[in-house]
Amino acid sequence: MVNVIAAAGLAIGGYLLIRAVRREIARVERRVSEAARRTGGELPAKTLEQDPETGRYRPKD
Repeated sequence: MVNVIAAAGLAIGGYLLIRAVRREIARVERRVSEAARRTGGELPAKTLEQDPETGRYRPKD
């Protein structure tokens, strides 16, 4: 019987944890979307070029 109660407690705790995480993700997404709208939408895209010595890509000047 204790196992059933423990399993039910874990299931309820997991459900509440998932709800809280989903709520937080939605809050952050709203905040990011509002910030993007305030800045005017898109940022200008920069062209990248590969550095022959390191192989890394860097913004082209």
